[in-house]
Amino acid sequence: MKKLYLKDIVMNSIKKKSKEIINEGIKPIMHDLDFYILSDAKWIEFIIGQIISNSIKYKGNKPIIEFYGEKANNKVSLYIKDNGIGIPPEDISRVFEKGFTGANGRKKYSNSTGIGLYLCKKLCAKLEVDIDVLPNIIDGTIIKLTFAEAK
Repeated sequence: MKKLYLKDIVMNSIKKKSKEIINEGIKPIMHDLDFYILSDAKWIEFIIGQIISNSIKYKGNKPIIEFYGEKANNKVSLYIKDNGIGIPPEDISRVFEKGFTGANGRKKYSNSTGIGLYLCKKLCAKLEVDIDVLPNIIDGTIIKLTFAEAK
């Protein structure tokens, strides 16, 4: 575990997916990322990359992916929000289950495997990072990663 600058981690994750982001016409938006966290850069970038891949796969019209942070109680949360097709409320509690693809994964995207978010959850557990899907009443998805703050 190292002290990492959250903005750098997000930038590196976006760079690694830049070809896909550009090809799909997605606009990344970043703000409020001036925080330091304790984690492992390689694996956090993998997790963020997986979330970006899902945002690309399930994108909507005029797609955006927004990255922003917030600090509370010695924790730093990274929010990754998109304006894609979203996750039906009845599927939110199961998205981290191995092999679960949900209604959107089965009906619209037959290449969904249900492995990506499962791997993210497992890695987050090992890294002591909380990962949550927040209920969103508007189109899109919000994923929240919560880290220990680095002093």
